[in-house]
Amino acid sequence: MSRRKQRSAFDQVSEFDRGRIVAYRDCGLPFKEIGSRVGPNQTTVMRICDRWMQEGTTDRRGRSHPPQCTTSREDRQIVRMVVTDSSVTSRTVALHIESVTHHSVSARTI
Repeated sequence: MSRRKQRSAFDQVSEFDRGRIVAYRDCGLPFKEIGSRVGPNQTTVMRICDRWMQEGTTDRRGRSHPPQCTTSREDRQIVRMVVTDSSVTSRTVALHIESVTHHSVSARTI
């Protein structure tokens, strides 16, 4: 099978099904059994599990932007901070995020 066909088969597996594949593998099911339960072929199941083991994610590659450094919970906390005290500056919020997450965030991003 060509590389392009392999990639398209992987892309057709939904995020939910990729999660199911990883969960079944954690339970000890063989690749062939997982493929028969979820749908994709054995090779696709193996690649999804390999990516999970190597990168800790089942997401597709090729993101055009860097990963988000704050969680949705931290995002809500930022919004709450600004709504509570409207005089707080974006630089103050950025410093707070940096102290909590240990990732630098520009004031412009805020």
